Amino acid sequence: MKIGFICPNLPGHLNPMTALARHLQARNHEVVFLYSTEANGLPFVPGPEKDHINENRTEQSKRHGEDALRSGVGQVLAQTETILKSLPEIVRANGVDALLLDTVQFYAELGPMQLGMPYVQVSNGLHFDYSGYTPLCVYGWPHETTPAALARNREGVGKWADLLQSVTGRVRAHAQSIGLKSTGTTSLPPSHRLHQLAKSHEPSTLKVLIGSRSSTTPVHFTMAKGGRRWISLGSD
Repeated sequence: MKIGFICPNLPGHLNPMTALARHLQARNHEVVFLYSTEANGLPFVPGPEKDHINENRTEQSKRHGEDALRSGVGQVLAQTETILKSLPEIVRANGVDALLLDTVQFYAELGPMQLGMPYVQVSNGLHFDYSGYTPLCVYGWPHETTPAALARNREGVGKWADLLQSVTGRVRAHAQSIGLKSTGTTSLPPSHRLHQLAKSHEPSTLKVLIGSRSSTTPVHFTMAKGGRRWISLGSD
């Protein structure tokens, strides 16, 4: 099987994803990093357009607070738009059979949904806690359990949802154009309960083993055609 990886070209995302790719490569799977300009020595294929995240790193580093958050999310969504437009041809040209997607590349899962191909979402970063019991990871708040802190956390979730709602118009339009309809009303990404996509596919599962050869507790996951499976690196 040839597996394509999609993640932001940032060390905190690229490094764990390439480590995962090497484990899959050791089990005789072909791997290739899509929309990448490097992959720590693994095969990669640059995207047809500029990397919106990498090209704005210098300017982004000068931003602070809400301005930095809004700008960063906008760059991620711009990169997702590039991916959604070009993914069918990238997959075809490189003979990719399945995709592994970084959850931070919001809405990239719409690509394999459109193509009806297997995909898995992998979390390479901090957990997004939408319950409000802990601060959302995009804020620098301390973990506290007082009523005031819990109210603050929930307010933060609402502000994050409003932010996503304000910048996802073109991605939503793309989803509708390919027949993926929203049946929910929340504004969080698909991987975080934005909506349930009403387009169904016949299930076709492919099993892959992850973990070191000497590991006694390897991680198993299943990639289902037209369905989403999510794993977090380091989980049992």
